[in-house]
Amino acid sequence: MTTATPSAVASSQPEATAVLQRMLELIQGTHALADLTPARVGQVMGVSLERARDGSARYGFGAALDSSWSYTIELDSTSPDAAKFAFNFMSSSADASMSPLCQMDFDAFSRRLEALGFTRTPYNAEHGRLVKAWFDKPGLRVSVYPQGESDESAEHRCVRTVTMP
Repeated sequence: MTTATPSAVASSQPEATAVLQRMLELIQGTHALADLTPARVGQVMGVSLERARDGSARYGFGAALDSSWSYTIELDSTSPDAAKFAFNFMSSSADASMSPLCQMDFDAFSRRLEALGFTRTPYNAEHGRLVKAWFDKPGLRVSVYPQGESDESAEHRCVRTVTMP
């Protein structure tokens, strides 16, 4: 996996928003899991996915956004019918605030998916806590996992992970 150095990225906020925007473009042009090829994912996301060292049909990319946050893209196309795509924001510390990544928050990202024709189904755990939301349209399911922005703003949810399926 390729990772940019934190000093190469001036501010994580504009970059995080741009990455989520590209994620929405990828989802918009995806009608079935078979559409998620390494070439297409790389082209839309603006990155070059690297093949797994073991030569299998698994691909990945990672880049730093700042000294606390990075993101990864993983594509496991070992079976054309079961391509698995995962996008994750990753922090270098458990208590890192997501504020720099939350310019496009979970609610805004969700509204954009609904505008693309997806139907939202929340998945709640104990005490009504939102674990993820499924977004479905014929042939495709997208799962979006939120995370509270910070300890002080836990109720303001940011996008942490996006998977298909």
